[in-house]
Amino acid sequence: MSTRLELEDLPPRYRAQAEKQIADRRARKAPEGAVSLEVAAKTAGEIGKVFESKGEYDFYIGTVLPGIQSGRIIKATPHVAFPLLPAKDFCAVHLPAARYTADYVLEYADGTVEVVEIKSKFTRRAQRDYIYRRRLFVDLIAEPRGYVFREIITPDTKNEIKEWKRLAEQAGKESSWAKAEQECRRTIGRASRTR
Repeated sequence: MSTRLELEDLPPRYRAQAEKQIADRRARKAPEGAVSLEVAAKTAGEIGKVFESKGEYDFYIGTVLPGIQSGRIIKATPHVAFPLLPAKDFCAVHLPAARYTADYVLEYADGTVEVVEIKSKFTRRAQRDYIYRRRLFVDLIAEPRGYVFREIITPDTKNEIKEWKRLAEQAGKESSWAKAEQECRRTIGRASRTR
């Protein structure tokens, strides 16, 4: 009788090691040069992570995983929303709540908390309110709490972002089908043994 372990079953340090090995295997299979969008999206689907862009994927594979493996990073939380201003009504106008969503919040072993924002040049220009939300976040949350703030600007274009989302969605569906197929095989295998 054997049990199949999933990545989610592993403790953080071992999970990071397994995810890194999967990513390294994919990178070796890729053509010379940088890891292609297709390979990166497929790897993200295999390790069960959702990345909004290849920049996020590269940061996770290049910085977060090695940090968790070495023990420098004890916790990496993706897509954390920080409330900036509450919703309210003013003079018969409803003002929605304002929030800032960081790509990663990294907690280091030395107690440092780092907030990481990864933006492409295209997205940064397209989201005109981003600079104001960032400023509110830094002034109202990061500085008072002593957080470190890092912004990474990637050269991704609009077409690359669109292609990444398509490939990531496709890879997610493929990995969902593969998991369902494995689960089906396990269930059928158990049922046939119990008869």
